[in-house]
Amino acid sequence: MQKTIAKLIASVAFATFAVSAQAQENAVSMTEIKADAANPIIELSLTESVASAPDVATFSTGVQTKAAKARDAIRQNAEKMKAVVAQLKGMGIAEKDIQTSALSMQRDIEYLPTGKQRFKGYIVGNQVTAKLRDLSRLGDVLDALATSGATEFNGPNFSLENADAAKASARDKAWARAMELGTYHARKAGFSGVRVVRVAETLRSYGREQMRSFAVMEAAGAAAEAVSTPVESGEVTTEATIAVSFAMVK
Repeated sequence: MQKTIAKLIASVAFATFAVSAQAQENAVSMTEIKADAANPIIELSLTESVASAPDVATFSTGVQTKAAKARDAIRQNAEKMKAVVAQLKGMGIAEKDIQTSALSMQRDIEYLPTGKQRFKGYIVGNQVTAKLRDLSRLGDVLDALATSGATEFNGPNFSLENADAAKASARDKAWARAMELGTYHARKAGFSGVRVVRVAETLRSYGREQMRSFAVMEAAGAAAEAVSTPVESGEVTTEATIAVSFAMVK
């Protein structure tokens, strides 16, 4: 029996998670694990997830202007950007949820067929990142940006304002699954159960990033009619990945 136990595979791995730059890791380190014949070690790594309706949409928008002189490009950009920010606030986005995310100025160079370059002036860009908490208005906000003079748009990214409850639910599912699998493998090996000797976890929430274009404006005489931009928020996935080391016990 001792010889059979000594030949037990000391680890069983279940790895189903994808690494993300947005992952938030909270590791709990224990003392070094020492496997022996009396209490072989089982190591499990698994992921469980829950889906929730998002309540926040984040996107970036801005203006790019060109002029022969740098000061003119800056002035024109400032005027147009003020209109964009005013439009965002007018659509109900709070000032605290609007933040400048990028400012740029570069030379405007034209590349000629001869291979030479011709200096045309300057390009100035200004972008803000905005957070909308009333998702029912997202399509209207995107349409309104087109009329305010915005020339760039990226997003939206959907998320949860507070993902604590979703993370706790995913964590509970991961723990239940880990205990189930750990006990299963221990009993298959002739032991009665397991005890936890080390735990590490990784938590993350993510939604599908969606790229949207500005509304198309078609002139009808002196009036212009906006084509409504459809937006579907879908669901946000919250994942809990735990790595658990069990000692098998009699």
